[in-house]
Amino acid sequence: MSRGRALKVVLVVVGLIFFGLVYPLTMFVRQEPALAMMLSVYVTLGIFLLLAARNPSANRSLIAFTE
Repeated sequence: MSRGRALKVVLVVVGLIFFGLVYPLTMFVRQEPALAMMLSVYVTLGIFLLLAARNPSANRSLIAFTE
């Protein structure tokens, strides 16, 4: 598998984890607004990682921020 293809796969997997697993957790933390806000940042980051998987070279700053 080439390096670019591996990067796309990792971006999709991490994006789905952030978007798919963190979002349901926000339903359980309604008592703590700060934690809910932090989890919503991760959901947003997951969405942008899924979008960045289309063209990783154009979104290098977002990928570097995620590391």
